[in-house]
Amino acid sequence: MTRTLSRSIAIIFAVAILIGAVGCAKPKVQLQVSRDRIQQGEEVRVNWNSKDAKQVTLNGKTVDKTGVQVFTPDNTTTYTAVATRGKKEARDSKVVAVTPRPASPNIRISADQDAIVRGQSTTLRWSSNNADRVTISELGTVSTSGSRVVSPSQSTTYNATATGPGGTDSASARVTVTEETTAEPTRPRTNPANPTIAALFNQWVQAVYFDYDKSDLLPQSQEKLRRAAQWLTEAPNRSIVFRIEGNCDPRGTEEYNIGLGERRAQAAKEFLGSLGVEASRIQTVSYGKERASGTSEGSPEARPSWSHDRRDDFIYVSGGTAPR
Repeated sequence: MTRTLSRSIAIIFAVAILIGAVGCAKPKVQLQVSRDRIQQGEEVRVNWNSKDAKQVTLNGKTVDKTGVQVFTPDNTTTYTAVATRGKKEARDSKVVAVTPRPASPNIRISADQDAIVRGQSTTLRWSSNNADRVTISELGTVSTSGSRVVSPSQSTTYNATATGPGGTDSASARVTVTEETTAEPTRPRTNPANPTIAALFNQWVQAVYFDYDKSDLLPQSQEKLRRAAQWLTEAPNRSIVFRIEGNCDPRGTEEYNIGLGERRAQAAKEFLGSLGVEASRIQTVSYGKERASGTSEGSPEARPSWSHDRRDDFIYVSGGTAPR
């Protein structure tokens, strides 16, 4: 009887020890994230599981002992799961790095003249921010900010699109093209009211020529323009207004040559300006390849030739005092 009682007591004691051991087991918790690096605005899945825990918290909020939550953090965030049982606890943490979202691009585009007569040109100007690629309808891919001389044959809307890491943006500018009226010529080549001054102008201010696909002034062209500037800045001639007409040979697209002709006219205007001829006296226009007649390369004096087509013409408009 005593032996049986002792055995029963021993069993009860062992069971008590086992129950106490289980009741005092340290809890465990494990936490995982779907991605440890995301871009601002993206989602991350946080899941966790625990063992021997009476309570589990995730970043201080009580949650199920096993579960999943989806977050969209704005900044780099540490996710911490804590499992507790009595005074014992276990924790696991994971850091999710958040990269700020790139700034959205923006673009603006405008035309110096939004209404022109067919054959005339205007300058498109555009600027963008936070963009690494800009395209404009009719022009293709262009620099992120810049300008381009255009001469559309019909009314055209130029749509500009800026693309960058932060998305896309678009803007547009419309150029209205009207037919040239015949009641009043828009580009008179001479001024019959002052034939003497016009003749002197043609004698002193002569055409200059350019290399293929270039708008840089050649040395011989610079010499011609120095001679012209000397005459144009003399007292009787300081009121003369004239036009520089840029021309190209027939190779290349119409639109490209309009731009090239404009650059050639501007090159001469700027050079004359550096020699004291006021910009207000100088008009410019580009004819592109409209007047081209050459069929092969030749000297500038050869007509027709491509070399002769690549030129700036200088046209007297008004002003000046006729010599006595």
